[in-house]
Amino acid sequence: MKKVTATKRTVMPEDMYGTINVPEDRAVPFGAITPAPVRQQELFITSNWRIVRPVIDHEKCTRCFTCYIACPDACWSFNEKEEKMEWNWKFCKGCQICINECPADALKAVPELDFEDGVVRLEKPF
Repeated sequence: MKKVTATKRTVMPEDMYGTINVPEDRAVPFGAITPAPVRQQELFITSNWRIVRPVIDHEKCTRCFTCYIACPDACWSFNEKEEKMEWNWKFCKGCQICINECPADALKAVPELDFEDGVVRLEKPF
């Protein structure tokens, strides 16, 4: 039986990113853990299709962070100064996972049309 030896190969950034030209200061080593973004990614702002939004009752909220953990779009954060949960409306898709998972029943789904800044309204119908 012939012994097979593995050859060690250095993976270069151009191998990882394909045809995308990634600046050297932004290249990430293959398999590395990257730090969280330091600002919001404007490309991921939710469009005009959310039907409901979660509204929190801060009196009922126990700050268990279930909404924070359950949200697939990371729309919940904890305001340490005010010691309360805050919702980021820009990225919420209205999936209601946070509402369904809240053990304190502190979140409720409220239709977008109930808010001034809700969905875009047409001045005249089609």
